[in-house]
Amino acid sequence: MGKRGVQTSLSELWLLSYPLIITMAAQVIMQFADRMFLAWHSPDALAACVPGGMLAMMFGALFVGLANYTGVFIAQFNARKKRACVTLSLWQGVLLAGLSSVILAALTPVGRVLINAFDHAPDVRTLELTYFTILNVCSGIAILNCALSSFFSGRGQTKIPMYVAIVGNAVNLVLDYILIFGKFGLPAFGIKGAAWATILGAVCMTGIYVALLCTQQNRRTFKIFRLAGFYKPIFTRMVRFGLPNGFGILMDVISFTLFTFMVGNIDEISLQASNIVMSMQPVVFMVILGLGTGIQILVSKYQGLNRPDVSGQVVKNACKLGYAYAGGIAGLFFFGAPLFLHLFIPAGTANGAQLAAATWPLMKLVSIFVLGDATYLIFGATLRGAGDTQFFMRVMMGCAWGLLIPGTWVLVYQLHASVSWVWGWLTFYAWLTAVLMVWRFARGKWKHIRITAG
Repeated sequence: MGKRGVQTSLSELWLLSYPLIITMAAQVIMQFADRMFLAWHSPDALAACVPGGMLAMMFGALFVGLANYTGVFIAQFNARKKRACVTLSLWQGVLLAGLSSVILAALTPVGRVLINAFDHAPDVRTLELTYFTILNVCSGIAILNCALSSFFSGRGQTKIPMYVAIVGNAVNLVLDYILIFGKFGLPAFGIKGAAWATILGAVCMTGIYVALLCTQQNRRTFKIFRLAGFYKPIFTRMVRFGLPNGFGILMDVISFTLFTFMVGNIDEISLQASNIVMSMQPVVFMVILGLGTGIQILVSKYQGLNRPDVSGQVVKNACKLGYAYAGGIAGLFFFGAPLFLHLFIPAGTANGAQLAAATWPLMKLVSIFVLGDATYLIFGATLRGAGDTQFFMRVMMGCAWGLLIPGTWVLVYQLHASVSWVWGWLTFYAWLTAVLMVWRFARGKWKHIRITAG
């Protein structure tokens, strides 16, 4: 196709991204309901689920980023109509997911040591250990789903992961209600039930993906099983570009996880207030992350066709969509704080007035935070889709270990600052990473990276 025949539009990005956004929205709704159920079950369960869940996410982040990069390879090979390479890329992602699951299960004792190192209330710490252990031992299932979904999303079939995620999240949500509260004759498992509901929902998704891969059309067109196995050229390049991508995501997750644990050492009210706004922030993060996946797929596609100029237009379209959504939610958080507070702090909650007073100023800060987070996600997705993962990794490593973590430690342990000051520091961190991503994009070095050639 000639260069003038290659174009992109706002509608192309929207049609590719909206199923991914719905996928992320379904995940947000499930997570929101999960934490709301746990809040109804007990305040300790709510206080424990965020740190325990974030630690499991931290352990899996490197491998999720690596498995997700399968989609970048598939998008580039699919753009050039190299079907055999599409299939080979899928299997390298599956192999990486299998290795990841073994490593993560072996690291579970390390996570338990980390939880015990933070001096949270004994009852909360016990629940954190339970929740983290179940999620981490079984986290390879979610990583495998990342690789399997890439076969469809990387080729632009983003509705398939959407439907699979909706089914998996629906299973999760129903099991949450049954297992947390003990319905249909079952005992009330509380936070343990929430963890197992998450795992069983993921298993359901894996089963659907496997069934879809085994259809006659996929077996005939892509030779799914005939090309199964290790293929060093793609495997090594996937590790070369995907590992920095995963490591950068890991640094981001580590910084948020340690931030959450350190906030817990201010006092229990501050931890609960922080957990409430942390539970609201994904309303923006997960949706823009869905848009970011669409950006990454399109940028990968046009980089595969050697059209960085069209990739730049993708980013302009992404900004129109992303800022319209993030700005609207930021305004809702800023002006509609009482509505959200009532959802998480029901009437009659012990220390409810004190908790609401601590949460109110954090709602104002999170409205500023989400705009910086959206900027970081849009431009970061562009760089990663183009293969500029080394810069992404360096930025996230430098900002996490050079800024957010030491700054939060000083504020919490040395200055004994309030949770509002600590969240102010987190907001500054979000905007700094955003500015650095925009600066790198403007420099244009990403235009000349080729991940599937040379």
